[in-house]
Amino acid sequence: MDWSSSLIVLAMLVGVPAIIMFSVYKIVKLLAENARIKHQEKLSELEIEKQKNQVKLLEEENKKYDNIINNS
Repeated sequence: MDWSSSLIVLAMLVGVPAIIMFSVYKIVKLLAENARIKHQEKLSELEIEKQKNQVKLLEEENKKYDNIINNS
């Protein structure tokens, strides 16, 4: 084996696994980011639902107090 073919073999033994590991790392990172975004979206939806329920509760309290005032 001459010098250039040894260099090619070394590059393949180091380069190919490095490229594969980097690609796997990026895919795992993107999947984790995607999961985080989905959880954040669900959390936002739940927060909106909570706010809607609080508005309904306040409306019911207002009706109750309106009835008390009107019946007095």
